[in-house]
Amino acid sequence: MSTVFFNLRIDETLNDQLVKIAAEEGRSKNKQTEYILKDYVKRYIQANGEIPADSAENNSRK
Repeated sequence: MSTVFFNLRIDETLNDQLVKIAAEEGRSKNKQTEYILKDYVKRYIQANGEIPADSAENNSRK
């Protein structure tokens, strides 16, 4: 599995909250964000079915 880099702009307050939660859970802010996104996708798939993942399509700029 390769790693994809992208910029994420979020509200300063949300950032501060995310940093605190990550510290409490022993993760970096980046790993906490990845954990949250993975959890959301898992719940989405449970509710809506599999999502086909085409890395070439998903990583292209549109």
